[in-house]
Amino acid sequence: MEEKLLKLFKLADSLNEKQEKLFAEITYCANNSKTLTIYIRSKIDFSYIEKCEVQLNNSNISWNNIISLFETFIGGVVNE
Repeated sequence: MEEKLLKLFKLADSLNEKQEKLFAEITYCANNSKTLTIYIRSKIDFSYIEKCEVQLNNSNISWNNIISLFETFIGGVVNE
């Protein structure tokens, strides 16, 4: 899991650097649900474009889907 989280943070930085209109926001709540929330947001009006929320105490987390989401946005899906 640590490896996937590190990759996620690197992709979030890359999104900010490569996209003119988007950035990533990642929050973690360490309560009983252990919730990690990842947002793709607009740099222009700070609106939320995409949201992905996972509970880390759930072993069925699809890290590859979350990473794929970032890679799609980094690739310019919204950068016009």
